[in-house]
Amino acid sequence: MELLGKNKTFFLTVITILALSAFATANTCTDAYFNAQVHGVFDQESKLRIDSIFYSNSPAGWNGRKFFYKNSFVEKVVIDFRDKEEEPSYYIYYRDTNETVLTKKGYEYIDSSYKKQDTLFHHLKTYYHGEYEYTQIIRIAKFYYSLQIINSTPSEFSEKFVKHDTIVEIRNFNYSSDSSLVTKAFYIADLNDDYKCNKFDEQQNLIYTFTYIPNENGFSIRTSEGSAPYHIETFVINTEKTGTTALRKTVKPVKITPKARYFDLLGRFKFTK
Repeated sequence: MELLGKNKTFFLTVITILALSAFATANTCTDAYFNAQVHGVFDQESKLRIDSIFYSNSPAGWNGRKFFYKNSFVEKVVIDFRDKEEEPSYYIYYRDTNETVLTKKGYEYIDSSYKKQDTLFHHLKTYYHGEYEYTQIIRIAKFYYSLQIINSTPSEFSEKFVKHDTIVEIRNFNYSSDSSLVTKAFYIADLNDDYKCNKFDEQQNLIYTFTYIPNENGFSIRTSEGSAPYHIETFVINTEKTGTTALRKTVKPVKITPKARYFDLLGRFKFTK
């Protein structure tokens, strides 16, 4: 596979990490993290749904996100900010419609999906204030996920897949140009605690620590970075237990703030278009 390349360091790292992870099987943390990230929003066949995300002292000023679903499809995401004077922002999703449905306020997505063999596909056309920006192509299988961003500068192709008890993540920025940048990361089980796992970069530097926390309706995943004074916690509900997805209510879309556009996992600004 060309995206993986032939980097010897990469393969040596994979061998080392997979050898370590072989000692711990069926780690609850890595399994929960993968299921939440891959099957928790766009997998309409899954029983898991990301309900909300809480940000503790996020540098981006986020307080939380709330997800709403209709007929197993994500309908909108509400982004709340710690600054109560700043209005919430909204991501609105439409199913199998044309551009006439757009309100031309904030971020809106037209989502076309289909299934081919064992893989679900979502084509998300992204609009900002009614103007088309780019298309996201999402592929979801049981142990595989990819996101491809086309018609955009920069372009991006990223993958997550499971190998033994390890999640391998590959991100290719500007993949359609001569200046592409490939990064790799690995989500590894904690050898001493099935409820914890860690994310390492290609040089085996620790990036994030994850903690799996079960509850009566599902579970949550708490993400922290070293000694940083903030974390995020993703709450996932199991619809087989609750008999429902997230609560639904009518919310009027408003202008989405530019600072909510491009941030990393913990809400740190990455780049602008």
